[in-house]
Amino acid sequence: MEKILVIADAYFEKSVALEQADKLAKAYNATLHVVYFYYEDLRGLGEKGSAFKQTILDKMEEKANDQLADVCSNNDCTYEVVWQKNIQNWICDYAEREQPLMVIKTGHRSETMFYTPTDWHLIRECPTPVLIVAEDKWRKTPNILAAVDLRTELADKQALNHKILAQATSLASKLNTKVHVCYTPLFSKLLRDLGIKFKDEVERQAEKALATMINKLALKYGIDEKNFHIHAGKPEQVIPSMAAKYHAGVVVIGTVGRKGLSQKFIGNTAENILSFLKTDILAIKP
Repeated sequence: MEKILVIADAYFEKSVALEQADKLAKAYNATLHVVYFYYEDLRGLGEKGSAFKQTILDKMEEKANDQLADVCSNNDCTYEVVWQKNIQNWICDYAEREQPLMVIKTGHRSETMFYTPTDWHLIRECPTPVLIVAEDKWRKTPNILAAVDLRTELADKQALNHKILAQATSLASKLNTKVHVCYTPLFSKLLRDLGIKFKDEVERQAEKALATMINKLALKYGIDEKNFHIHAGKPEQVIPSMAAKYHAGVVVIGTVGRKGLSQKFIGNTAENILSFLKTDILAIKP
């Protein structure tokens, strides 16, 4: 049986991730493993630090048990309380070892140059799909929007397109909803302003060039061809707009992790659009 790893919301204030995970566990007939993280620097307390730590863990165990009894309707639900500062390392190690169906976490959608929230680390580094759950959504409707790069010639990105579409259609099947597919050809605003190239021209050229591929993908994944949408522009602007237009509750997108300074200064598409989307986002790695 598949397993879903859930990162509980901090300090029991909310249960956004847990509620979404409970729904998906039913849809996939999966088990849930919920992790409550806590950390505090107790080095200055000496021997009292160990006792204080155990007291905290015991109280969190009680509160976790109470919360799960109220929120989680899945009988196959386990949990643990983990004392951990760098939770992304623990999550990535768990995902590598246990290979869960997905990791679910409530979104923290902000980033500064020298502070990288856990969400970004997971999108870049976690080996399994990561579902970042939105606290406030546009709509309750659960349509799925798959964002793909249909014109890529790179084998790994073509394979990633197929993973995205497979995940999107699987999720739509479980939730009994529709899949829309969005491709965003890059379009230069400067060329438009200079009258050299126009947005509708870029879209028509892409539609003509991709007609055969779209037909094959539509047949392979059982998606209506009219649900393939080509809109030129910047992905971080177009994809949130398409999510709103087609009533998407989840956007499925590919992401490629970066290391070092490049991850600070060059955000990939998934990271760029996360700040604008008011939906859940399911990030898939190659």
